[in-house]
This record gives sequence, structure tokens and C-alpha cells, in this order.
Amino acid sequence: MDTLAFKNESSNRSIIVGTRTGGQGKTLVSQVLHHLIRGTGASLRVMAADTAGEEGSATKSKLGRFLEGEDTVEELGIGVKINSIRSDATAALQYWDPLGRALEGGNVLVDVGANVLPSIWNWAVEIDAGRVFEEAPPIWLVIPVTAQAQSLVDAADLIRLAEKNRSYLPIAHYYVVFNEQEGKFATLEDTAEYQDLMSLLEAENTTKVKLERCKTSVWSKIQGNYISLTAMRKLGFREYGSRFGLSSFMASAAEKDFTGWLLATQDAFLEAKLIPAHGGKASASQGEVSVFA
Repeated sequence: MDTLAFKNESSNRSIIVGTRTGGQGKTLVSQVLHHLIRGTGASLRVMAADTAGEEGSATKSKLGRFLEGEDTVEELGIGVKINSIRSDATAALQYWDPLGRALEGGNVLVDVGANVLPSIWNWAVEIDAGRVFEEAPPIWLVIPVTAQAQSLVDAADLIRLAEKNRSYLPIAHYYVVFNEQEGKFATLEDTAEYQDLMSLLEAENTTKVKLERCKTSVWSKIQGNYISLTAMRKLGFREYGSRFGLSSFMASAAEKDFTGWLLATQDAFLEAKLIPAHGGKASASQGEVSVFA
């Protein structure tokens, strides 16, 4: 990373969560950030460039489904359709304007779908957005990875692409979240892919964050039914029983595992300074996890 000076020293940062491929835990990381930042009482604008479904369908992004009824997710879609480009030469340039304006203002969390980031960089280069962002709040790029060689390669490629284009879309800091939900990274430590990524992270002063696997027995139901982290945190163990069809004892174990995972995740994100600490120590009540001043 070069020594580009940011004129805006505001703590009102923008956070982009993105990957080059699917299945890396991107939306889970976005959920964690949303849940914990909201838990501090801070305001946060939420956007998603990851709308699912077939062309023309009025579907929501995965993040939008998780946060439905809890927060507003501004759906950006995934880019201009070819018919729009053919009929309007400026369509591609205008498409990402809402995202650009949000980043210019700061205090926004953007969940970006697999392989959408390159089109955003293309937009920034084409319109020379760097001179607009020069006085914007800092932009952080958060990249989740899983314990697969290709995932590590993809993360390294994204950082290199971001560095190549940082005069147009200036990333102030990189975070790589090592998502252990599908396995640990120890088996990859001797591989060329792992060592290349580690060298790059050191060179770019990147912050590494570990996201432990959630061992609760109801994890697949949480994901399959799009239940938000905030909604889960508000459930007592007896409500686990009625909602997921568990005995009292199994419900107690499921709630314990989920809460323990969420608190460990909160600590990891706080240590990485991905969420505001307000000078206080993370703590949890029976309700929503919060960070006290």
C-alpha cells in the first residue's frame, strides 16, 4: 500500500465486504458487522450488491433476507444488463452512482456479491472516482476466506487488484477474515497459496481476523431459514426448544454453543478494531450483544 494521504480523518468509515467467489462466508461476516455495530447504538446504512434470482425477478439479496423486518437493506443489484448498455451508453457509468454516493458519505456497510467487485473497480477507473473519494471517509475492504487453496488465491488477487486501482477507489485498510466454518487453516500453512497470501498481508499491513466455526446444532436451520444473529441472540434456550423442536436439554446446549460463538466472534472483531469499542469492554446480556461505553 502506498502512502496516499486521506484528507478526511473521520471515524465514520465505510466497510465493503466482498469476495471473488461464493461460499466464503461473506454474508455471515456482513451480518456479524451489522449486528455488532448496531449493538453499540451507532447508526449504519446497509447496502447489498448481491441480488439473487433470475433476470427480472424481484428477489432480495441474501443479506436482505436475513435482515428483513429488522433493518433496511438497499438493494443495488449486480450491474448493468447488456440490453441497457446497448440502449444507453452511459448506463454502466451511472449504475454504481448510488454506491459511490454512499461511500462518499461514509457510515455504510456494503455486502458485495461474488465477482462483483471488479465491475465496481472498472466503474471507479472509468469515471476517475479517486478525486471524489479523496475527501471521503476511509474505506475498508473486508475479505472472508475459507480453508481452501483457491480461496486464498482469490483473496490475494482481490488485494492486488485493489492496490492496482487504489488511486481510483482508495482502500484505507484491508481485513482478511479466516472463516473456519468449513474447516481450519492448519493443513494449508505449508502450501504456496497460504504463504503467498501471508506475505502479501504483511506487506500491505493487513489485519487478520479469525471467525470460529459455530458448533450449535441448529446452525443449518438458522442459515436455511434466514434467521438473523440479532433474532437468535434474543432467544432464550426454552425458545430454542419450541422453535427448533428440541428437548430442553438439547435446547440448552444449542443456545450455549451459539451464544459462546457469538461472544468469541465479538471479541475477535473488537480486537481487530472492526467495530467501535467506545473505550469500553465487550459484554453480553440475555438480550442483544452490546458494547458498553
